[in-house]
Amino acid sequence: MLRRFREHDVRRVQDLRGTWDFAFLGDCEPDDVEVSAVGFDDRMAVPGCFDATPCYAGKRGLAAYRTRVPLAGGAQHRLIFDGVHHWGRIFVNGKAVREHVGGFTRFAADFREPSEGEVEIVALVDNRFNYDRCPLHLDYFDWYQYGGIARGAELHALGAVWVEGLRVVTEDLARRRLALTISYGADKAPGETELQVTFDGEVVHRERVELRDASGEIARTLEVPGAPLWSPEEPNLHLVHVRLGDDDMRERIGIRQVRAEGQRVLVNDRPVRFLGFCRHEAHPEIGHGIPDQLLVSDAQLLKDLGCNFVRGAHYPQDVRWLDLCDEAGMLVWSEAIGWQHKAEHLTDPHFVGAQVAHIGEMVAQTINHASVIIWGVQNESDSHDPKCRPAYERLLGRLRELDPTRLVTYASHRPFDDVCLDLVDLVSINCYPGWYHGSIDEIPGHLDRIAAHVDAHGQGEKPLMISEIGAGAIWGQREWEQRMWSEEYQAALLERVLRHLLTDSDRWCGVSLWQFCDVRTSEERMRTLGRPRGFNNKGVVDEYRRPKMAYDVVRRHYREASSRRVEQG
Repeated sequence: MLRRFREHDVRRVQDLRGTWDFAFLGDCEPDDVEVSAVGFDDRMAVPGCFDATPCYAGKRGLAAYRTRVPLAGGAQHRLIFDGVHHWGRIFVNGKAVREHVGGFTRFAADFREPSEGEVEIVALVDNRFNYDRCPLHLDYFDWYQYGGIARGAELHALGAVWVEGLRVVTEDLARRRLALTISYGADKAPGETELQVTFDGEVVHRERVELRDASGEIARTLEVPGAPLWSPEEPNLHLVHVRLGDDDMRERIGIRQVRAEGQRVLVNDRPVRFLGFCRHEAHPEIGHGIPDQLLVSDAQLLKDLGCNFVRGAHYPQDVRWLDLCDEAGMLVWSEAIGWQHKAEHLTDPHFVGAQVAHIGEMVAQTINHASVIIWGVQNESDSHDPKCRPAYERLLGRLRELDPTRLVTYASHRPFDDVCLDLVDLVSINCYPGWYHGSIDEIPGHLDRIAAHVDAHGQGEKPLMISEIGAGAIWGQREWEQRMWSEEYQAALLERVLRHLLTDSDRWCGVSLWQFCDVRTSEERMRTLGRPRGFNNKGVVDEYRRPKMAYDVVRRHYREASSRRVEQG
């Protein structure tokens, strides 16, 4: 079973996955619902998306989930939900304990229940588009946004002192020096307690610490000489286990450093070239509630293609997926939710504030994953509009505050008039020559013009990558000629793209093709009319992971590029 959350040896944790009681309430307001009066007349899988099931397919509205679980003792408890779409309100024994905005990030709901016995948990879940309530999910996005408790859930029993979080940063690569930040909480100022740190099963630090406040941080440094490094070629992982009093937390980490130097991205001081895809986390039969088997299958396909890089489009990916990327040496761009936001959003404090909070949650759930080397925001938004620059400054600045050890970027689709590229560490360009404009023969010239313009306008000493490029193809649509929407056309276009980016030009530090698999698009009429079958069909595999002709084209180019890198040392 893939890991779903931070792991514990001592803390009592109950897995809440399973079938919950369910009721679809439809078009009503959450404030008008008395949870004790809800008639639960159905059952629903957790994790799962209710609007991907036969009875509720395509429905939008308020839904209620309910389960009853025994408490594991102790007074302080914590519910953890890994993804509730798009908005949720959590009740414990009829009392509201937490609301949350945004479906792709983890949140916690704390409650006190001093007596043992059964506790009733109810989640009101709303998958409607409501800008006032949830500005992170908008109806025009070019992917279908499913609803429900789409990722896992757990119930934790907390003691008098508990570990809130553990962050591990590589300070010195050569000396294998790690900086640990342990955040804690407590019922009250607890006084003196024991701290123990274990690295790969060996105790490396032990002391008595004085905790003077009910919450705070403990910072320590440790060295682990000779510990193998993490890299795409050798993805060595280590287990750090922290015990504080009667609570604990385990995190799996990789020892590595990332930086940009001139036009290159370096991992452990070695240049890398990104060979990858953008990947949506969706399936037409199960929505965003991806099971372990499909995650493993996707990882296998990407490795078979010769990939070393995946961009999470366009929202934070499941931590189970990041675990697989850690293990496979797959470099990851973790992206905050968003798609083609305009000045009306980026100048709205309500929207920007929600993005700032969302970014904080993305970083918190992702921070110790060695595979994640890039943070991204605001895909294809109005970065050419000077009115939007303050929002880019705030969002990218917030990422740097939270984590100065990774690169920050955003995918720009306005390379010739963008006014924010100076704010990033890595310049990332989305473009579709040969598809939305021009012919396949014009692709090299268009890419060269982008590179020349970026370099001439002050970004020549930064890495430059193509973050999206591609063409649509309907699986099984084979023609004698290369017509648009045929597999032949998509294969020919990607042949020209990859030959130029990986062989003919040395300016680009890599590419993430759009996209890995076909995904259902939004319900917006004009968007659906431009997407055959109601899907974005630019995947090299379809929504059921069946390969198109382009699969073999990409596989050949990526594997050849990897072989050249090995030969060059």
